Amino acid sequence: MTPRGKKILMGCAAGCGAMALLAIGSCVSFVWWINRPGELLEPARLRGEDTTAYVEWTLRLEDPGTRALVEDVLSSLRRLQDRASSPLPPAVDNIFRNYQNARNEKQMRQIFPCVVAWSLSTGDTTEDEMHLLSVSVEKLGNRLVFADWMLALILRSSRDLEVVPHRGEKIYHLPREGTAFFMRRSDFFLTTDLETARRAVDRLQPAASETRGPGRLDRMLEDLPPEQPLRGAAINKRDELRRIMSWIVGADHRGELQALPWDRVSGVSLAGGFTRESSFEALLDVFLETPGWSDEQISTVAATLSTSLSVEDLPVVVEAESLADRVRFRIGVEDLPGLLERSVTRFD
Repeated sequence: MTPRGKKILMGCAAGCGAMALLAIGSCVSFVWWINRPGELLEPARLRGEDTTAYVEWTLRLEDPGTRALVEDVLSSLRRLQDRASSPLPPAVDNIFRNYQNARNEKQMRQIFPCVVAWSLSTGDTTEDEMHLLSVSVEKLGNRLVFADWMLALILRSSRDLEVVPHRGEKIYHLPREGTAFFMRRSDFFLTTDLETARRAVDRLQPAASETRGPGRLDRMLEDLPPEQPLRGAAINKRDELRRIMSWIVGADHRGELQALPWDRVSGVSLAGGFTRESSFEALLDVFLETPGWSDEQISTVAATLSTSLSVEDLPVVVEAESLADRVRFRIGVEDLPGLLERSVTRFD
């Protein structure tokens, strides 16, 4: 080979090597970027003067109750896997089971920390109620950002969906249903209308929380135990509590609560979470104005909540207690991890 040919060959090899290094570097950078965690949302920023109901549930593995539930669920998955028959040789099957157990644990822990929040805002009439649901998972990070980019490209020409830009965010609006959603960093937001989505984007701006002082709903939330993962409150501004309770119990039990004197209720608060025994406990306080509810009416609420919230293999116990200015309902659910094993056993 001539010297000139060698130089050309070496130049091509160097160029190919540089391109290969660039491709590898780009892949490594992309993997590093997409796996970067985000920041957990502070959902209180989504509340405003028009918010009449708000509930948030923050789940962290640092919370003893949440950690105990996760460990018990993983143990249940391992027991179910051990009971399942396999055509593989024992040695190979053992390797496969260990891999699956490690994979389940990794996927389970990827969910935490996370926070789910729901809020209700009122308009000029009772028909103008606006709902906002947000889900924030810290470890999603740039994965959700990438999904947002891809979704915008895929749905750009869709006739059933329009992309509405607002203050740097892409809001996906479904005109036929009226609903809208958008993604921001590690957070996903679903609203009942486009205006609520725009308002949520506005409230997420850095200086938005400085524009108002605490209202009645904020003060009720501040009175709740800060260590409780599940915290919520609602004020009875336009008979919201009658409708909220109707949504909770469903159509089959709605009539049992509609007739109650909800006009004597000023507000409700909710606080609870998982326990170290992998159960769920919560206190629902109904604040009453004079005169309050009768013992029969209180029993009706407790029984209706217990019946409507219970599902097969998972009974919900509701106990009522009358206090000076409120009625306290204690809500309890036992053996949550056992529900998984009972459900699988029923279909075996």
